[in-house]
Amino acid sequence: MSCNKSVNRLFLAVVVIYIVGSLGFGILFSQIPVLAKLPIYVSLLVAQSLIFLPCFIYCKWKIGRIRDFIPYRKINFVTIILIVICTYLMYPLIVVLNAISMLFSNSGTASVAELMQGQNLVLNLLFMAVLPACVEEFMFRGVLFQTYRKSKMLPAIFLSSFMFGCMHMNLNQFIYAFALGVYLAFLVEATGSVFSSMLAHFTLNATSTVMSYFLPLIYEQIGIDMTDQLQQIQPGGYAATMENSQLMMFIMGILIWAVIAIATTAAAIGLYIAICKINGRWGYVKGMFKQGDRERIITIPLVLGVLIAFGFMIYYILLEQIAM
Repeated sequence: MSCNKSVNRLFLAVVVIYIVGSLGFGILFSQIPVLAKLPIYVSLLVAQSLIFLPCFIYCKWKIGRIRDFIPYRKINFVTIILIVICTYLMYPLIVVLNAISMLFSNSGTASVAELMQGQNLVLNLLFMAVLPACVEEFMFRGVLFQTYRKSKMLPAIFLSSFMFGCMHMNLNQFIYAFALGVYLAFLVEATGSVFSSMLAHFTLNATSTVMSYFLPLIYEQIGIDMTDQLQQIQPGGYAATMENSQLMMFIMGILIWAVIAIATTAAAIGLYIAICKINGRWGYVKGMFKQGDRERIITIPLVLGVLIAFGFMIYYILLEQIAM
């Protein structure tokens, strides 16, 4: 069996295990009083375990060494600083893509906002930033991307990123996760190390986590009830729930952020080139699209996994429409 076909079967297995496991644990937590009282961090740990364990077993079964799926290379302090800056320069683009998706669905945004209310900041960072950055980069920029890139680099970048978006299981996060995945894959090639994508992934998640923690405190100080703000986030997307005047203001905000995003993304590209040169990989990056054995990447298990993930997204969108 080809490596691409076997890793596609892994993706299908992870999608099925994640959906079935999440629904199963959700039912258990709602039906068993003891489990219902467990901290939310247990649910987050379970969710990440449903991704990590199949990948870990696959790596041990396929080759026997996890390191063979993880491009490891030490990155210097200057590179670390540049990655963080570059990631923040990409942040306006993520904001724009997230805002566009919120026009049609905001289930991901609402659930995250509610999840972060009243929790411990250190634990939030551990379970919302550190853990996902390690587990998800291990699977998508590690196992999947490192397998696909042997066949053809550009399809490997976009396909692994598309699958990364699919695994978020909601339209609200799919769009910007796809774009983020492309950036993270390019970052791995710029440094030769998955630690660079882990750092960038952590930076974005940690920023969102810290903002979600402190915004309610700031609102409280200025007399705004955050509970009321969350209750105003209605299912179905802003395009369906806002009045025309509010919707126009929201779209104007997207356009303003889009102009900012164009400038900051251009700056990020320049900084990315600097990261490549500092790590002695600019020549390699310029020629990396010519490499590969052209083995077929897309197979039936991959298509099935994507269809199931999108089916799950559509299911939640329909639930939003019913709840309106």
